[in-house]
Amino acid sequence: MNIIKKLPIPISGLILATLSLGNLLQDIHPYLRYAFGIIGALILILMILKIVLYPQSIREDFKNPVIVSSSGTFSMSLMILSTYIIPFMPSIAYAIWIIGIVLHILLVIYFTYHFVICKFDISTVYPSYWIVYVGITMGAITAHFHGIHGIDFLFFIIGFIGMLATLPLVMYREFIYKQIPDPNKPLTCIFTALFSILIFGYLNSAQNISIEFVFGLYSIACLFYIFSFYKLISYRNLEFYPSFSAFTFPFVISALATKGIVGKISSNMILNDVLIFETVIATVLVVYVLIKYAKFLKNS
Repeated sequence: MNIIKKLPIPISGLILATLSLGNLLQDIHPYLRYAFGIIGALILILMILKIVLYPQSIREDFKNPVIVSSSGTFSMSLMILSTYIIPFMPSIAYAIWIIGIVLHILLVIYFTYHFVICKFDISTVYPSYWIVYVGITMGAITAHFHGIHGIDFLFFIIGFIGMLATLPLVMYREFIYKQIPDPNKPLTCIFTALFSILIFGYLNSAQNISIEFVFGLYSIACLFYIFSFYKLISYRNLEFYPSFSAFTFPFVISALATKGIVGKISSNMILNDVLIFETVIATVLVVYVLIKYAKFLKNS
C-alpha cells in the first residue's frame, strides 16, 4: 500500500513507454508484446489505485504545472492499452479508449485555464507542454484498431496545430530562457517525441500519404532525436527523479515512427539500420528506467 501511495504521477510516462514498446517489439516475437503489455498494465492498475485511494495527493499534485503536463501520458496510456484488450473484450477496450480521449480533452481544458490563461509562468514551460497539446495524436494512432476512421485524422490535425502553437514557446524556454533545474532536465528528451508522434499519427490516419510531407517531418524528427540523444548522454550522471520517464516513450515513439516509414513508405538499408539502432536504444532505456523506478519505490 505504501508503494501505491508513493507512486508519482510521472510514472505514467513509463507506463506509456512500456505499452508502446510492446507494439514496437511484436514483430520480433509476439510474446514480447504481451510481456511489456502486462508490465505496463500492472503499473497502470497501481496508478489507478492511487487515484482512487489517495485523491487528495492527486489534487495536491495537480497544483504543479509540470506534473499536470506530464499527467497526459496517463490518458495516452489508456488509449494504447485499449489496443491490447480488443481481441478479448472489444466493447470494454472501446470504452477504455473513449475514457482516454475524454480525459485528455479535459486535461487540455484544465491545463490551459489554470496554467496558461490564469497563471502563466515561463519558468514552468517545458517540453511536457507537448504531452498536453500534441498527445491527443495518440487518438490518431489507435483509432483504427477500433474501426474508427475519419475522426482519427482530426486527432492528427489537432496535434499538429498544438505543435505549431507551442513549439516557439518551448524553444524559447529551452534555448534562451534556460535555467532548468535538475529534476526537470530529463523532460528535454521529449523533443524527440514531438515530430515522431505526429509522423506515426499521420501514417496511421491519413488516407492518402504524402511522402514529401512525411520525410519533411522525419528530417526534423531526426535532428531532434540527435539533440535528445546528446542530452540523454549528458544526463547520465543525474540522480534519479520521477521525470526519468521522459527518457522512455520519446525514444520508443521515435523508433515506431521509423518503423512506420519502413513499413508503409520506404524500406532501405539505411532506414533499417536506423530502426534497429532506435529499437535497441528504446528497449534499453525502458528496461533501465523500470529498474530505476523499482529501486526508487522500494527505497521509498
